[in-house]
Amino acid sequence: MDNLFEYSDSLNAPFQAFSGDWKFVKPHWHYFTEMVYLVSGILYAEVEGKKFTMSPGDMIIFHPKQVHAFLDYPNDNNNPDKPFFYVIKFDDMILSNTTPGSPKLPRLLDAVTRDNDATNLITAEELRFNPVKLFFENCIWETKHKAFGYDIKVASTISLIITELVRIWMRHGFNFSTKTTFDQFSSKDFSVLEYIDKHSAENISIEKLASQCGMCYSNFAKQFKAQFGKTCKEYIEFVRVCKADTLLLYTDKTLDYISQETGFTDASHFIRTYKKIKGTTPKQRRNSRI
Repeated sequence: MDNLFEYSDSLNAPFQAFSGDWKFVKPHWHYFTEMVYLVSGILYAEVEGKKFTMSPGDMIIFHPKQVHAFLDYPNDNNNPDKPFFYVIKFDDMILSNTTPGSPKLPRLLDAVTRDNDATNLITAEELRFNPVKLFFENCIWETKHKAFGYDIKVASTISLIITELVRIWMRHGFNFSTKTTFDQFSSKDFSVLEYIDKHSAENISIEKLASQCGMCYSNFAKQFKAQFGKTCKEYIEFVRVCKADTLLLYTDKTLDYISQETGFTDASHFIRTYKKIKGTTPKQRRNSRI
């Protein structure tokens, strides 16, 4: 079973900018930030189990470590055409901030990831006074042509976009001053999320994960829930369901096979967990593709 983790070489390629026209991207996650601006058509996005319908002029941001996907609905007769959109991917550390004493954008983004007031989807209405489409186009042009100083211009333009997003989030009630940004679950030697992704089909010991992070079980459980909004057990189930979703939609494998392949005890356990997380049964989800 494929892992959800998407590797990026942030040292040699700290950002990417390009256009796309596909509907479906399977669930995955990564350490970089990704922004998508929809130019035309409709996109169905899912972030950490939350579903969003994007219309032209909308923008969505996927923060580091968030499992996200674009969902294809083959039976959607109202959306026969391919969408067209712009994409920017970047390592948060390219963001600059020259105002002494002001909060740094990378830290703000890290805080935003865990704040319910900072929604992933930013609507065209909220962006109506901002030249976001032009910003995306400028980044794509600069990345393609690589003229002198293009990296400085791209990083500066991304900073402008993020600054506007932070202002929108703050109008929604986001308060960065109360957020913590220290990540206790990733180091150069071990990443809890990568381990769960790679071993999701196995019986994962949360006690061993806590030990790997140098924490006792109770502290690990408390800190994990605070940082990711789910208990570690819930996160493991979520990863398994994401992987099962791809098999449901794009293969004809039986529920017994899928449950064994993705780490569930049996088909009954798989069905119960899937319905709890997705709000529908695996059979209903599979039938939605017809």
